[in-house]
Amino acid sequence: MKVDVAGVMKRFSGAMIQPVMFLSVAGIMLALASVLRLTYMPAAVIGVGDFLYNLFMNGFINNLVVIFVVGLTCAFAKKQKTDAAVVAIASFLCYLYADNYWLNLTGTLAQPAADGSFYGTGQAMVLGVQVVDMGVFISIILGCINGWIYNKLCDVQFPDAVRIYGGTKLAFLVCCLAAALLGVAATYFWPPVASGISALQGFIENAGYAGLFVYGFLNRILIPTGLHHLVWMPFNYTSVGGVAEIAGQVYQGAVPIYTAEIGNIASITSVDPSVRYIVFGFSKVFGSIGCVLAFIATAKPEKRAQTKALLITSCFTAVLAGITEPLEFTYLFVSPLLFLVHSLLDGIFQTLLIAVGYLAQCGSIIDIITAAIIIPWDMSHIYLIVPVGLAAIVIWFLAFRFFILKFDLKTPGREDEGEEIDLSKMNRKAFEAQKAAGGAAVAVAGGGTAVVDDDATNVQHIIDGLGGPDNIVSLMNCFTRLRIDLKDMNLINEDEVNKFKNSGIVRGKNNVQIIVGMKVQDVFEKVMVALGRDLE
Repeated sequence: MKVDVAGVMKRFSGAMIQPVMFLSVAGIMLALASVLRLTYMPAAVIGVGDFLYNLFMNGFINNLVVIFVVGLTCAFAKKQKTDAAVVAIASFLCYLYADNYWLNLTGTLAQPAADGSFYGTGQAMVLGVQVVDMGVFISIILGCINGWIYNKLCDVQFPDAVRIYGGTKLAFLVCCLAAALLGVAATYFWPPVASGISALQGFIENAGYAGLFVYGFLNRILIPTGLHHLVWMPFNYTSVGGVAEIAGQVYQGAVPIYTAEIGNIASITSVDPSVRYIVFGFSKVFGSIGCVLAFIATAKPEKRAQTKALLITSCFTAVLAGITEPLEFTYLFVSPLLFLVHSLLDGIFQTLLIAVGYLAQCGSIIDIITAAIIIPWDMSHIYLIVPVGLAAIVIWFLAFRFFILKFDLKTPGREDEGEEIDLSKMNRKAFEAQKAAGGAAVAVAGGGTAVVDDDATNVQHIIDGLGGPDNIVSLMNCFTRLRIDLKDMNLINEDEVNKFKNSGIVRGKNNVQIIVGMKVQDVFEKVMVALGRDLE
């Protein structure tokens, strides 16, 4: 049986993003805690800051390994997600105790340093259990194993006399045994893997700015496929991105390290170099402004007001929240050339930003303001974002304007009279027929029009356009997209799907992504209810 590797990777990246989505909330709370803990604050205020710090740093960030294994298992599970959560935490505990038991049995338990830490030993304390230190890697491996086993066994039923042991209970048993075997195996396979990761880190560091450029370029160019999560995730949340000890606690990955530094700003003297892996949001702020200005400047005079209305909201979302898909999918399918230019500029400016000494996260205006308030400027060099950012806006504007005019690209506001830019290739005749029947026409990405019901929350168009309930194998969502696995891709009717306002459709081998935007979670839940499937 042939395996759809691309489909599997898309499903993995979609599952991976589920627990990551909560990190932005924790990050904001930690930033607030850091401000409240500044030394010149009143004692009562500092106490509140300490309380919030303890909740979100010690309770959340320091336990990402647990959160990720539960999040991944539940994201992969196609039904009865409450049971899947129980299976996830139980299997993880079995992994921990099996790993510790084997280390103790073989006499390979490491001895802590004088301060009680295990930094540099290859082992760590997780939920009070000393184990081989795999960081979030164990969450990824175990979450994938759990998801696969759970979906295979959750529907298996035994005769009535022993029926209680079937279904999700059978999945629980097998997942726990598999986790225990993984715990034993990890004591043998992980140490050489860890050495390989160290070597990879060395290679990336030795590649210097060239490596950083490739990292930035791939993070942007892979967005249409949904596989960009596979690029930044290891650098952001595993030891590939770096390892640092802060306030006696070891952190792995650029995001946990940076977050810990913000939470312990008084005890650090420099920003860890792993921060270079979380500046890939630079283009979200400054690149977005430059390209939107270019679209407006090159739009036909009679369509300029419409173009502004279409793009400014999407630009605001990108700059403020770091969500760029509503904007980028506005022109991606109309002009892949511009998206290539956009991706190249992204990689170049990320590299330039680090080269001039900038050391802070910049995925959104909120990130930049937070860093400016909390991190001393002599450590972050936050002021450098202003000249580099202004230069980026100008370069993006000039580059986009040049290519748009040079090749007469039909970007938003430049459509020929009577022509519709439709990212999802809506059939013109279908549009006219629906419009004549009394449907409401609304603007969609790319400056075209789509037809939707008066009730814009009607998701039945999505279900019907994907071939009906029986053709939908599974459904999940990330920040801005619905991700659907289908039985038969030939049953897709994009004209029908486009009756529900969206910013584009991306087809895989046996899966499809519908770009919905920031309301994706609400749309996902409505589709699930309409399908009669569990939301638990």
